[in-house]
Amino acid sequence: MPRLNGILSKSLVGIAAALLLVVGGFAVSRALSSGEVLAHVQVGSVDLAGLPRDDAVAAVVAFEDVLATTPARFVVDGTEVVLDPKQVSFDLDEEAMVEEAMTFGREGNISDQFRWWLSHFFSTESITTVGSIDVDALDQVLAVWDTDVLGDPPFDGGVEIRGTRAVAIPPRPGRMIDRVAAADLVLDQLVTEDRVPVELPIVPATPRLSEADVEAAVAEANLWLSAPVTLVSAEGNPTVEFSVADIARALRSETRDGQIRLFMDPEEVARRLEELRDEIESPPVDARLEVVGYDVVVVAGRPGTLIDPEETARNLAIAAGTAARRGVLPFEEGAPPEVTTEDLEALGIKHLVSSFTTYHPCCQARVNNIQLFADIVNGAIVMPGETFELNEYVGERTAERGFVPAGTIIGGELVDTVGGGVSQFATTFYNAVFWGGYEDIVHKPHSFYFTRYPEGIEATISWPEPKLEFRNDTENAILIVTEYTKTSITVKFFSDNDGRIVVGEQKNGKTIVEVIEEGGPDARRVSATVSGRFAFTDPPDPEYRAEEGLDVDEQHVIQRPARGWSVKVTRTITWRGETTTQEWLVRYRPKREIIEVHPCKVPDSEVECPVDDSSTTTTVAGSTTTSEGS
Repeated sequence: MPRLNGILSKSLVGIAAALLLVVGGFAVSRALSSGEVLAHVQVGSVDLAGLPRDDAVAAVVAFEDVLATTPARFVVDGTEVVLDPKQVSFDLDEEAMVEEAMTFGREGNISDQFRWWLSHFFSTESITTVGSIDVDALDQVLAVWDTDVLGDPPFDGGVEIRGTRAVAIPPRPGRMIDRVAAADLVLDQLVTEDRVPVELPIVPATPRLSEADVEAAVAEANLWLSAPVTLVSAEGNPTVEFSVADIARALRSETRDGQIRLFMDPEEVARRLEELRDEIESPPVDARLEVVGYDVVVVAGRPGTLIDPEETARNLAIAAGTAARRGVLPFEEGAPPEVTTEDLEALGIKHLVSSFTTYHPCCQARVNNIQLFADIVNGAIVMPGETFELNEYVGERTAERGFVPAGTIIGGELVDTVGGGVSQFATTFYNAVFWGGYEDIVHKPHSFYFTRYPEGIEATISWPEPKLEFRNDTENAILIVTEYTKTSITVKFFSDNDGRIVVGEQKNGKTIVEVIEEGGPDARRVSATVSGRFAFTDPPDPEYRAEEGLDVDEQHVIQRPARGWSVKVTRTITWRGETTTQEWLVRYRPKREIIEVHPCKVPDSEVECPVDDSSTTTTVAGSTTTSEGS
């Protein structure tokens, strides 16, 4: 007996020790898990164990992202359809879900919590996925499936106008997806990771209107169509009569809130009024800017008297439903112009700031392009702080827009491209920018020098590169005006430079810039110098090209050689007591001589000459593909 008692005593001690160990483990677990989700708690496949509240919320948000980017599949009448969760604004309530997760294992008394802890050593607790969808958005999706998949939606009936009579289109029943059941099934699918296609129930659908409802609407429509309607202005003149045919063309119907509503289409009424506008309206006149010599004046606009098509349509509908069949023709008295005098005065455009002219021979193809370019730019307004990029404003030069092939520098050679030659406009435009003192954003001089342009102070343009861009860095808007003759192109910038006016031209290889008016103390004053030529470069060796039609001793020079050089352009701007100096280094490339010869005269040619004749030349390989206007 003493031995047995000893054994029992040791067993009880062991059990007690084990129990204390378990209880101690529970206590330690709780102490370490304070403020965190307990072990063995998850949402879907996402483990939340040990996460503080904020981290748990972030984990649920990530879980939501997975659900929201996984399409859900359903079956409608045997056809599988796909739903993007974003279409129905699918959303999880992360806070509520984490709140539930934090309560697991912490509810009830300490004994309840201890039992939960023991029971979840080898099992997992999943929190409820709490989600929501936009039922109205789902209804729109289901309506599409009703039409596209079922193809048998109920029809409420309607009114159809045939000639000048209204006839009934009877209502008919159909089938549709059960909205209530579908909402539950869709949400259940969206909160589930494992998305197996779910069948959506189909139910019979009845129209919202009865045949009597439709017949009543038809009777009302035929009343509207029973005779002409006359609308008269408040003063008794003018008068507009709408014939039965006019009313029939404008009469529309729609089903809204369970009833058919008749109305007159304002667009159709406007078409009828368009025929009479010249007789019965006095349209407003926009204010405009007018150039008078060096100055710009604002020509005032004026208000007008207009007929309001929408109000006319409403009045026509009311009158058509009465026995008198007369109504009011609504005029909008004092209708303001779109552009008012105040709008234009606020631009601050007062006088010519800068103008520049360049000259060209008459009647070349490039002149067509230059003048078309000028027409597009003429009248452009650049607001204070805005940038103006010439290519972007004019757009691509195409034959459909009227541009023709003309010279463009490509790979060091002048070749014809559609819209070529417009660099004459670009250079003229750039000089107006330059001498007006505006901010130069992007410009590129020609690679070769042309005497018709100011040396150094010039720019090329082509599509889509190179670009020509400046910024209006003044407090007033700029009006760009272009003018041309058969042999010249002029670009003028009108704004407000405190009265200072600069006019320039490039003529007979010489740049002439004249200050017409000195202006007041707030004027920007621009001066510039172009250095002498330096860093001369000789042209490369001639390039010989085979031309079958030439005799052995015949040559055709298609491009003459010229040296290259550099110049430095310096522009100085003095404004409000500050002086800014800008410098540009302009490099003109040497021009290679290009000569067409008989194929046998091309260096290293394998073609034999018909006679014993030889020449010693050197070819130069390699060329660029950069294009620029000329």
